[in-house]
Amino acid sequence: MAKKISAPLERTARLLDLVPYISSHQGISLKELAHVFKVDQAQMTSDLTTLWMCGLPGYTPLELMDLDFESGFVTIHNAETLSKPRSISFDEGVALVLGLDLLRSAISSERTDLLERIDLLSQRLAGLIKLPSALSATSLINQEVSAAISEAMRSKMGLQITYHSLYRDEVSTRVIFPIEMVERDGHLYLSSYCYSAADFREFRIDRIQSAALHAVLQEIPKSSTQPSRFTATIKVLDPTRAIAERFNQSELPVNSEFDFETFSIQWMERSIMASGRAVCLQSPPEVRKSISVMAQSMLDRYKAR
Repeated sequence: MAKKISAPLERTARLLDLVPYISSHQGISLKELAHVFKVDQAQMTSDLTTLWMCGLPGYTPLELMDLDFESGFVTIHNAETLSKPRSISFDEGVALVLGLDLLRSAISSERTDLLERIDLLSQRLAGLIKLPSALSATSLINQEVSAAISEAMRSKMGLQITYHSLYRDEVSTRVIFPIEMVERDGHLYLSSYCYSAADFREFRIDRIQSAALHAVLQEIPKSSTQPSRFTATIKVLDPTRAIAERFNQSELPVNSEFDFETFSIQWMERSIMASGRAVCLQSPPEVRKSISVMAQSMLDRYKAR
């Protein structure tokens, strides 16, 4: 049977825990110690041998820990610097706080006893590591919005939403018919037919500020059976990583061209403007013209100062 070897990080954590445990359990049997730390006696003997060579800088017999385990019973001396249980590091504390937050989101609101214990433990951990601000691993999606979306999809009803569009940098009120929720690039989107735009749209759910059930025609107009897409041709002048990520391209040789599609002219305009001299929009011409007007307007503002 092959000997089981502990992973390095697992063994390091065990070694740090062994010192305070032995200090408070002097004379514990090797067999019992192995049982407590859930390893076999051969592994425990190897761990104790490693500890026997540890201590403070200088590493003479005066600084090294004094371990005795040859008799089958373990005692330790000269280990005052490691006699206390190891503390939680900042990274470990953050991981625990985020894990508790995920656990909280999975528990029913009726289990107030568990939720209270989780909150108390999170507060204690945050205090121990001096966490400067609250952390959350769960989505920032408004729970009332999420509930309204679920009810609309279940009952096949429409929604009236208040939506913050980053493309236009504006908040608008729309009436939509939700179709499905999709996840992309770490975000949840609601694929819908938008009666306000008379077309299909995708709304990032964490940008929906409010949602309420709204009676609509369940039959989507036949003239809008497919979402309207806009295609642009881009020429690459400076193939930076930011450009590759913005347009979701794996390779961008200098002076190469590629096509991309989008549902939003505003997204196209903002993306080209944000890219500066790194790209040149080849088509469509109407978008080139609108970008030119926007750029000239910005230059005029600088000249006016």
